[in-house]
Amino acid sequence: MSKYMSARNAEDLLEVLSEKGFVEGTEQDLKSFVQEQQEEKELPLYIRALVGVGAFIASLCLIALVAIGLEVDADEDFLIVGLVFMALAVGLQRFGGDSVTIKHSFMMQSSFAFMATGKALFVFALVMIFESGWAGTLATLAVTVATYHVYRMSIDRFLSTYAVLFSIHINVLWIGDLPASKAIFFNLFVGVELLLAAVLIWSAKIKRDYVPVKYALLFSLCTAASFLASRVEFAFVMDEEVIRPYFTSLLFTIALIATIVWIAGGLSKLKSEAVVLGCLGAVALGVLSAPGVLLAVTLMILGYGKHEKIMIAMGALLLPVFLYHYYYNLDVSLLEKSGVLVGSGLLLLAARFYISFRKWDKEAVA
Repeated sequence: MSKYMSARNAEDLLEVLSEKGFVEGTEQDLKSFVQEQQEEKELPLYIRALVGVGAFIASLCLIALVAIGLEVDADEDFLIVGLVFMALAVGLQRFGGDSVTIKHSFMMQSSFAFMATGKALFVFALVMIFESGWAGTLATLAVTVATYHVYRMSIDRFLSTYAVLFSIHINVLWIGDLPASKAIFFNLFVGVELLLAAVLIWSAKIKRDYVPVKYALLFSLCTAASFLASRVEFAFVMDEEVIRPYFTSLLFTIALIATIVWIAGGLSKLKSEAVVLGCLGAVALGVLSAPGVLLAVTLMILGYGKHEKIMIAMGALLLPVFLYHYYYNLDVSLLEKSGVLVGSGLLLLAARFYISFRKWDKEAVA
């Protein structure tokens, strides 16, 4: 991708398409259409993050109120109260309306706190009733599916979907009684997550409603990579079976190569020297590096190619974390680790010099 790719905007694109006769209508009509399509239906992302933190604290207080203040002790009672809270959350959302006002903001925050409390109580009740971690996964999946199109709040959709995926990881790694090796189920689930994320990222027909699912899958993949990178911290070393990262590294290497080829323009670009060298670099990274590093690089390339700042931020924040774990876990002396660091830096500088020498960083994508 050219470094100037990010300078393009919708207005320039519409002007080019209009000149070539691909779109009809006046310039003002086209601009109005784009503005309507891109208009935010919710608060900005950072405000939604603050709303999530506030709602989480409020949910803890509400759960304590239910457990202590209302003297609810039976598991079935928690189930009923959870359903009541979810119904109240939907009602508050409907009552809040669509206009961005103080009333709407207060209603949405209260609604989200009620929904989080209701879902937590519902899942907790079923886990206690059936005494199984998988019951919690099924309960979380059930409330997520049931409320996804009824309760239209992106942060709730993201957190609910991520909770389902995270609970599966927890059950596979620590809680669930599996009929075979946990490594098989872990790698199989990571493969399924990667495939679903690829479909949601690649397909242009996916509705905007399912964007939270895409990011939940990406966050879950980052969680899986974190588990593999931090076996000691997550007590894997105490288990009878340690999950090796080889298969996950293979999956992420394939994903990185596919991302490079796709962003470059498809299979027809495989004849390009830059793409070939990029793919070879991905293979070398897969052989020598860790799954987390591969995933972080993939996210940054995807984010840059699709102009999604969240993906870029995810990759940029996770890359130093995974690099730290990679170098820290190397079973070599400190002197040898220093040599690896120096060699990696020199290799990156050489790659940067070669890219500048061939002027690939100034080429525009046709």
